[in-house]
Amino acid sequence: MTLTLAAAARARLLDFVRPISVGLDGVTNFGYVERRLRVVERVLEETLRDAPGDAIDESRLFLLAAFAGLPARRIDAESRAGLLLKSAGIPFEEVRILVSSVNRYESDPRSLEERIVHDAVLLESVGAYGVTQLLVSGARERQTLAEMANEIAEKMAAARFATPAGRRLAADRVAFATLFAQKLAKEAGEFETAPAS
Repeated sequence: MTLTLAAAARARLLDFVRPISVGLDGVTNFGYVERRLRVVERVLEETLRDAPGDAIDESRLFLLAAFAGLPARRIDAESRAGLLLKSAGIPFEEVRILVSSVNRYESDPRSLEERIVHDAVLLESVGAYGVTQLLVSGARERQTLAEMANEIAEKMAAARFATPAGRRLAADRVAFATLFAQKLAKEAGEFETAPAS
């Protein structure tokens, strides 16, 4: 079944998701959801360039992109999100699919829509944008520069993209962040003393 979402329904869903997304991690702001949707669009464009015949359910992709990062328990049929989805004309079966997708897109993306959102979310966590997020979070948690450099290096080493488009879009970003982490660790090591245990 191909799901169709009118522009007004999409706008209502974004109005609902936007304030929930703000502050989940202490860093997110109101432009985050729109940014994520633009990154998803970019990964989608590149994916379709690689395989122009691939079938994409764009409404399902939109829903997963909009709700990605939210706890799936906040999306079930009886929740406010579930009621909003129902009022937007989304059948229960689609809500169930959305909950399953939200639960697995990060660790085990199965559908093409899940792989695209997986890569879009991961793409936001690498490169200059991802480094900035990690530095802000590290400063808030009172990490040393050496600890932040290590966290950046680990994040880049662990980044596994699910699509060729995601890997291609991320290559320069991951290389930049990895080099930045190495330079930060080196410079921090020159002047920073290890914290007292």
